[in-house]
This record gives sequence, C-alpha cells and structure tokens, in this order.
Amino acid sequence: MLTFLLFLAVLSFLIAIHEAGHLISAKLAGVWCHEYSIGFGPVIYSRKYGETTYALKPIPFGGYVRMAGEDVGEDESEDQEVPEDSKFYSQSPGTKALISVSGPLMNILLAVLIMIFVVGFTGTPRISIFGFMENSPVEETFRVGDQIISIEGKDITSTNEINNLIQSNGEKKISVTVRRNGESLTYSVTPRYYEDQGRYMLGVELGTAMTNEVSNVASESALAEAGLQPGDRVVGVNGNPVSNGSMIIAALEEIPEGEPVKFSVMRGGEGKTIELRSGSVEDVYGSLGLRTIMDPVGPIKAITDGLDQIRNIIVLTYQGLKLVVGGQIPAGDALTGPVGIANMLGQSARQGLYPLFFLISLISLNLGLINLVPFPALDGSRIGYAAYEFLRGKPIPPEKEGLINSIGFMILIGLMIFITYKDIVNFFT
Repeated sequence: MLTFLLFLAVLSFLIAIHEAGHLISAKLAGVWCHEYSIGFGPVIYSRKYGETTYALKPIPFGGYVRMAGEDVGEDESEDQEVPEDSKFYSQSPGTKALISVSGPLMNILLAVLIMIFVVGFTGTPRISIFGFMENSPVEETFRVGDQIISIEGKDITSTNEINNLIQSNGEKKISVTVRRNGESLTYSVTPRYYEDQGRYMLGVELGTAMTNEVSNVASESALAEAGLQPGDRVVGVNGNPVSNGSMIIAALEEIPEGEPVKFSVMRGGEGKTIELRSGSVEDVYGSLGLRTIMDPVGPIKAITDGLDQIRNIIVLTYQGLKLVVGGQIPAGDALTGPVGIANMLGQSARQGLYPLFFLISLISLNLGLINLVPFPALDGSRIGYAAYEFLRGKPIPPEKEGLINSIGFMILIGLMIFITYKDIVNFFT
C-alpha cells in the first residue's frame, strides 16, 4: 500500500509539473485555457479560477490542459464566447511549438533540480571494483573492494566518467588512484581493447561502493525470516571473510546454486550466524540493502556533478535506444510501465533518499525526453505540426491531424497494456 501511495504521489507530481508547463506558457501567450486536469475520468475535486477549471481525477496515468481552439472540428460550442486571437489554432507556429515544448522542458528542468538537490544533500557515491573480466590488465594490481577515487587526477563520481576518460586516453598508460582499507594508492595501468565491447577498458566490474553494514532488509523476505536486521555488520559469507559490499557480492556469486547461504554478522559487539532457511542467493540480492559510501560536496560541486549525472543518463538512454533499434535488446525488456515503476520506487525508497530521489529525477527526465519524440499523441507531434505549418505556410488539415493523433493514441494504449502485462508477470515471477 505504501508503495502504491508513493507511486501515485510521484506520478501525480510529475504530471502536474508537466501540465503546468503547458498551462503557464499558454496563459503567457494569451491562449484561453478551459481546464487544467491531473488524471482522467470523473472529477474528484475541481475549483475554478478565472476562465480555468483546475481538476483532480482518479485515473493517474496522465493529465491535460484543454485550450480553446486546440481540437478544430470537434464540439466547439464551449469556444463560442472566446475571442479568436485567444484560441490555440490562431497562434503563430512558434507560439504553438513553445506551448507544446513547455511541458517536457518543465520535466527536464525538474529532473536537473532534483539531481542537484540529491547530490548536494547526500553527496556522490563512490565507485568500487566488484570483480574482474577475463584477461583483465589490472587483476594483479587492484583488489575487489577497491574504490576508484580519480583517474589522471580527475575525481570520479560515476562509471560513465571512468569509461569516457579511458576512451579519451586509448591504450596510453593512465594513473588510477584507489582507496583500500582507508589508504589512497596510485597505480599506473594500461587499458586493454576488448573486441567484443568495441572499446578500451580496465577489465573491471564496477558498482556503487558499499560498506558491510546492513541498511535495510525487505520485510517478509527469507533474510528477514532468518533474523538479519538493519545495523548488522556482515563479516563473513559461507565462511569467507568480507569487509565491504563488493566482497559480499563477490562471495555470494561464488556460492553454487542450491547451497544454503550463511552470514556471519556482528550485532552490538556480539557475533551471530544468520542462515537462510528458505530462499536462495537471488533472494538475497532482492532483499538485502547495504550502506552506500557517499562523499560530501559543496554547492558548486553539487551543480556540476548533478548536471554530469543528467548528461550521463541522457547518453545512456541514447545508447539504450540504439541497442533497441539495432535489435540487440528486445523492446519489451527495455521498457517499463506503471507496475514496474511502482516496484522500482518501492525498492528505492527502502534503500534510502539518494536512490529514491535519483529514480524520481530519472523518471521526470525520461518523461520529458519521451514526450519530445515526434510520435502522434505526444507533445513532439504538435511541435512537428507547428514546424510543418511554419515551412508550408498553412497548418495540417484538422481532420488529418485528428486521425493521426487517434491512431497514435491507440498505439500508445496498446503498448501500455503490453508493458503493464509484462511488468505484472515479472512482479509475480
């Protein structure tokens, strides 16, 4: 229930911001706005200010700003009292494009502000080595659990920064500073070109640096039933000593399928053994949270690191789309619907503020970027219509625009149903 309420709150907030962008730009342009609605369906609550009715409706998967003269050819009785120059279709192509782009831009701006806030409030997570790839050039140099602090003197705050720095240096030797057991160590290493990846790499598996302190345990999980508690420090996994999150993950990966999982933990100065009576290693991954190691940052660093995170997400999104278009990743696996988003929000909330707000920023950014795609029924299509009108000197005939939008809307609804079905199946399996 808490996950569901969190999902509704986040989704409604992001939709409200999106539609506020359209509303503000429309009113500034002098366009008459009949209604600003969050959600679809029957009205739960409404209040009228000026010419605009502000409404809240029960179906949370969207919202809209209903402007005078927006849908030419439909019932226009409501627009009869509206001056012609206050109707949407009477505006210049530039004004139409500005009103259409304002919603996505508000989501993108919100994503940037949230990311800067997250980085400034929580700091940036360190990057740790979780394992080594085959023929890694640094396997004899680094250890599992080493935290990569800087490369060529540049502080590291994300795995994408590591990849970019390695690519820019190619096969030249680079200096890499890591933190190991509280000590900073600098090594000179040479990246290796991996043919299957098509790029230079250190040959390491990277992830967020974590301590061995348990931050949360999913309720009703096998670990919770076994007695593991937040605050416990994991010092051993099936007899293998561990001192950080990377070592815990590496030890779990060495456990054969079907073999029971035993944690040696310290709790209040007393040693305890936690053994899973049911479940498997996969259950541990889904229910165990470890404390993330964060480095505090100042205001300027928060802004630059926040912007870097947004840029990295955009780059990764673009790379992901290329893989989907190229057929390397099935489209069904790359897309997530409401159920999947709700599940991720619930998991992120249990892991702490940084994962939760990072995910909210990610959702807001993707909501903005996706709406800029020139697909019928999305804001990007209206921007395309405005560009067509600017180039041709006349708008698309209303009946054709309506037909295109209807087809696009039906496709989007079908895609949403398919993705939601997939999310539900994945949730229960």
